[in-house]
Order: sequence, then structure tokens, then C-alpha cells
Amino acid sequence: MYVSTGGVFAATNQSFLTLLIFAYKINISEFHGGLLRSLPSWVLTDKFDINARADSPQPTKDDLRSMMQSLLEDRFKLKAHREQRELPVSGLYLAKPGKTGEQLKPHDPASSCATPLPLPSSETPIATMVGQWPPTCGDGDEIRTSKNRLREGGRDMTMKAIADWLYGTADSERPIVDRTGLTGTFDFTLEFDPASLEREGLSATPRDDSGPTVAEAIKEQLGLQLKRELGAIGIFVVDNVEYPSSN
Repeated sequence: MYVSTGGVFAATNQSFLTLLIFAYKINISEFHGGLLRSLPSWVLTDKFDINARADSPQPTKDDLRSMMQSLLEDRFKLKAHREQRELPVSGLYLAKPGKTGEQLKPHDPASSCATPLPLPSSETPIATMVGQWPPTCGDGDEIRTSKNRLREGGRDMTMKAIADWLYGTADSERPIVDRTGLTGTFDFTLEFDPASLEREGLSATPRDDSGPTVAEAIKEQLGLQLKRELGAIGIFVVDNVEYPSSN
């Protein structure tokens, strides 16, 4: 989506929201303050092409983010800030003190993240895939393994990053906040019935090849549990945005 060559930055056919998320590195939990509801509909529907040149011939990703922030402020009259709000959240705790589940393990520092790993064979048991999938580090990934099973996983992720990923996975109204006290980075795999996202907490007749609900999987496979509580979370707030005029 984003290309930087010799200091030239290009983004083609992208929505304002996509550009905003990139520029300010917005986490999914920061949407909880009603960010989308506060923005005009064109931020999703209309698409824009961006071509800009950075001051440095070899800009870092953070340099590109800073440049994009300036561009959005200039062309879209964007004014935005971050703030802390006390909101209903789901605290992510260890189900058993000092013990994680079989599919949540500390990342092995000897395991290189420099190059993608080969994909495990389809017969590889999910529990033995921890640290072997997904191919790249630093973010989660998902794949549907059958009609009634969805696999999620990540490598070399902090528990805060895993909590943010699970928030998106569980499609929860409450942001998931890390309360495990675990430091360092971790590898994890998680497999569950995606239909449970529509019936969480309800009983259902098991189907052929049906997986556990997402809450059951988080507890049984990762050794974690969610508790409803109040917590201070960071929220991204857009104070002003205007449709750009033609050049």
C-alpha cells in the first residue's frame, strides 16, 4: 500500500481513514471513543492518491508517519489529539497465577525474525505451531482452517499487542486491557469457532468440526481470562477535518 523509494512516498487509492491510521499509528482500542461515529462518511468512501517527498533520502517509517501527519494537517485541516478516558473494559488476566496456557509461550530470542518462516504443513497440530506460525514477527495473523474453525496467531508480540489483537478478534464492545503482568514478548496460537462471535456466552449444539467459543479458546489455549471492569484507556479524538480542495 505504501511505497518509499529514494525519499518519495506514494499511497494510491486510499481512504482518509487508512491514511489517518498510518500517520498516527492508531491502535484498534483507540477507536472505542466513537472515532468513526464522529467523522464524516467520506473518510471511508472517498479515495485519495498521495505523492510526497521526505526531507531525508532514506526516511524511516516514523519519518513517513510524521510527514503524513503534516500533510493531513495541511490538506485536510486535521486537528486531533489523544486523551485518557475511564471506560468499561475487559481486563486480560492469567487464569492461573504465574502460568500461561500451552499455546502462549515466551518468544525464543534465538528464533530469527529477520526472514519469514516456512509455513507448517496442514497436518501440524495447533499446539506445536506456537513460534512456527505466522511467518513474520511483530503482528498477528489469521486463517480459516475449516468452515467452523478460525486460527489466530502471532510471534514476538508484547502482551499489550496481544490484548489489542484479541480485542479485534473477539469483536468486543469493551477494549481488552493487559492485566497479566507478563513482560517481554510472546508467541501464541488460538483456534476457535468464528460463529461464537455472534453467540458469546450462549450454549449451542456442536457441529461437525466445530471449535470452542473465542472465550473458551482464550482460557483453555492461552491460559488467560477476561474480566469486566473499568479502566483508563487512550482514545484518539479528531477535533476537525475538512474535505480537501483541488490543487
